[in-house]
Amino acid sequence: MKLNCIIDTCSCITLSNAEFQQRTLLEYFNSYAYLNYSAEVHLELRDHSEKNLPTFIHNKKRQLKVMKYSMNEYERRMMGRVLVSRKKNENKGEVDNFLVSADQIHYSKISSVVFITDDETAINGILSKWFDSFPVIKLWTSFEVVLYLYAEKVIPTRDIALDLIKEIISFTAPRPTERSPETTKKLTRILVAYNQRIDNIHNLLN
Repeated sequence: MKLNCIIDTCSCITLSNAEFQQRTLLEYFNSYAYLNYSAEVHLELRDHSEKNLPTFIHNKKRQLKVMKYSMNEYERRMMGRVLVSRKKNENKGEVDNFLVSADQIHYSKISSVVFITDDETAINGILSKWFDSFPVIKLWTSFEVVLYLYAEKVIPTRDIALDLIKEIISFTAPRPTERSPETTKKLTRILVAYNQRIDNIHNLLN
């Protein structure tokens, strides 16, 4: 059974720029998940088409509409105002994706939704309290996609899985020469944590 996923622009880009055996993680994951998004993310993907994004992710059929209220009404209820499309620092893509997720769960009656984003500003900002309120919406980053594909044996070895974690860190983090000591420590903690999770999967399923 395929996963029901709502994915944002930054995760599409990240997963399209990490690969093994001549295929990207986004291509592999597309075989195991329904990858959908809001209308705003569709616009964002179009604006970032030069960033190694595959043709299939631009398919308009992936763009989900909300059912219970209009998107403007949902934004008013969540944010107190209507957000401006493609405005910098507005986080409209992430907000609208979350609203689509909630609408899918509680109006369209989809049993579960995986919300995928690598946008730490959104995760730790406006979205943080909303995830606590809607526990059926499961938050993933691109790192969790690696864990899932490894557990499904799509990623064939522990070493490849760990290399992909390192590749995602390298792609999403500042260059080594531009990292502060705090950033370096944070990235080390991430690597250690996901190394342990990969080992857990290996010990249980291999």
